Amino acid sequence: MNFLKKADVFVQTERKLTFTYSWLIILFLVLFSIIVSVFFGGMAYRENRQLIRTTLYATENGSPLIPDLVSSDHEDLYFYYLVNGSGNVVGGSEVFPLNNSINLEMIEEWHPNKEEFRLKWLSVPHSHHEGKTLIDRDRLLFVGARPAILQDGKKGTIYVAKDVTFYLDVFQNLLIVFLCILVIFFIAAVWLSLTMSKKAMIPIQRSYRQQQQFLADASHELRTPLSIMNTSLDVIELENGKDFTSYTKEVIVDMKEEVGRMSRMVHHLLLLARSDSGSVEFEIVAFDLVPRMRQWVQAFEAIANQKEIVLNAHLPRELSIKGDIERMKQLVYILLDNAIKYTPKHGNVDVIVDQQSKQWSLTIQDTGVGIPIEDRKRIFDRFYRVEKHRSRDEGSAGLGLSIAKWIVEAHHGSIEVESVVNQGSTFTVKFTYLE
Repeated sequence: MNFLKKADVFVQTERKLTFTYSWLIILFLVLFSIIVSVFFGGMAYRENRQLIRTTLYATENGSPLIPDLVSSDHEDLYFYYLVNGSGNVVGGSEVFPLNNSINLEMIEEWHPNKEEFRLKWLSVPHSHHEGKTLIDRDRLLFVGARPAILQDGKKGTIYVAKDVTFYLDVFQNLLIVFLCILVIFFIAAVWLSLTMSKKAMIPIQRSYRQQQQFLADASHELRTPLSIMNTSLDVIELENGKDFTSYTKEVIVDMKEEVGRMSRMVHHLLLLARSDSGSVEFEIVAFDLVPRMRQWVQAFEAIANQKEIVLNAHLPRELSIKGDIERMKQLVYILLDNAIKYTPKHGNVDVIVDQQSKQWSLTIQDTGVGIPIEDRKRIFDRFYRVEKHRSRDEGSAGLGLSIAKWIVEAHHGSIEVESVVNQGSTFTVKFTYLE
């Protein structure tokens, strides 16, 4: 005996809450990392910009002051060039004189009309100079330039570069640290979020279980008095029916219909309450659907004939499936009852069973009143009725389609509806073959 278990909606909700909480925590951490990185970058930019500006505007006796970068430490200044209007260097200094040509290539196309600052990558080959070793790697230079008046009175340009590779390395290390922290915080956030979501779901679960328990208990307790009322009405009708007036007979009939309607609604409520708690067991067996489908459709022929509705069944020769026979019967009864109930006289109701290689489908098509577009998404909700007064007159409580959807989903299937107002509706149920 195989049983289909109902999915726990609370577990799904906990997962959604965990996902939401986790990403909120991670989002705040990422924003914090971005703010710190921007602050670090801005601070480094302002510090190096101020140093370069000081060097750009340093003068001695009215002429630009050229620092000696080879023999002294000038806070990682990489080069200083004074270039005339023809592009020739008339003065300058660099930390590595052997790299003079590489430095000049970097700035030869740059002719600023005012003070400007740029970041430039410099690829330097491996070299040695006066005991200093230059590693073969790209260097990041922060270069500043401004127009200047040379000693001969002609216009020129001053270029000053500072090696900021250290700041790049620090920034990269900072990103690595942030990534490590992010991984640690992600694990902690998932654990914390899961704990918070479980605590948040406790009162909801308790309230939901109490509600379901009350619904199940109330439905169970109502079945007995309703059965007694129905039996009592039968006894009264049997013993005194001959003496009833036409009005009394009509009242008795109405009472029996109302008791029957209440009994069906209580039965449906009890079934849904049990399905929500996962206590309904499905007995999955292999059987041929076709002969049973003929039998189920035949049970509605009398009702269809009363409304002069043509009921047709289009079935294959055989179709071996696995499922709960009683629940499948209940599904067909709900859909057929719904189709006949809302199909006017001289209409048609077609039952179609189709089989494919990987799935089989059940289609029930009617020429009834149809369902408006705005109501189609809600027809499977409990107690929802498209036409409230008409549904009540027909004895509907709005639970049938909810039960049908539950049966379909418990068999790992899907149910869809297509409808046109005043033309009819088509309910299609698709199932995969159960192993």
